[in-house]
Order: sequence, then C-alpha cells, then structure tokens
Amino acid sequence: MIRETLALVLLLLLPPTPAAIWVWPTEGEQRILRDFRAPSTPWGPGHRGLDLAAAGEDIIAPTGGVISFSGDVAGRGVLTLRTPEGLLISMEPVEALVSAGDQVSRGELIATVHPGHCAQLCVHLGLRVDGEYRSARRELGVLQRSVLLPLGDYARG
Repeated sequence: MIRETLALVLLLLLPPTPAAIWVWPTEGEQRILRDFRAPSTPWGPGHRGLDLAAAGEDIIAPTGGVISFSGDVAGRGVLTLRTPEGLLISMEPVEALVSAGDQVSRGELIATVHPGHCAQLCVHLGLRVDGEYRSARRELGVLQRSVLLPLGDYARG
C-alpha cells in the first residue's frame, strides 16, 4: 500500500512529458526501433540518431526549413534539413523528392524511404545541434523518464 501511494504521489508531482515540437516523419505507429547512443569520443562508436519504424514509404518534413543536402553518401540516399534555428535534421536511406536549396514546410512530403537500414522498413533520423549529434526524442515528444531501481546488491558493489 505504501509503494502504491508513493508511486501515485510521484506521478502527480512529475511534470508531464513535453508535447512534440515536430511532427513524426514516418507513417504508421510512432515507434523507435533503435535508440540514440552517444559515442564516448568524437570518432568513437555509437548510434547517432533514432531508427523510426515506417509503415509506408512517405517521409514528411518534421519541421520547416531549407534542404541543405540531398544526395548519396556511401551509396545511400541522404536528405538534410536546416531549420531556421540552425538545427540539422538528417534522414536516410531515402530517395529525395526535393533538392538542396528548397524551402519546405512542416508536414510536407519530402522523400520516400528505402529498405535496408533496419530489418523492417525504417528511417534513420539524425539531429545535430551546434555540430554535435543528440537524440531527437524531445522534439518528437517521446522522452523517457529515469527509472529508480532499489539499491539491493547495487549498493554493496
């Protein structure tokens, strides 16, 4: 009873998850197949983006901006959108329906996704802020809350 009461109190005191700033760029269920994992060093291994499930081929602009790159990188179609705030949003593997220099609006059809990045159809969504990669979870409105675990054996080492 005490645990349930404590959990209820914590839920009431926690601020709500922020609303999405961007629209989801893929069709279908809004699901992350593989999460962002920052590298420990600038050139180290990691996963510099989110792999988003796609139920169809259409990719829409998550927000407005100017297409700063549209072309192939290492044999895969890549599309990069620069927002008015200077954020860089990259999507791959895609076939772009827009060209570098094009102004696009939030929700506008900008590309079709190609298979091959994930076991199922998906698009890799990368976000760079001031040249650094970071997760786009906040912009998509899918923040994860921290989970506190009981100390148990963890405290004993």
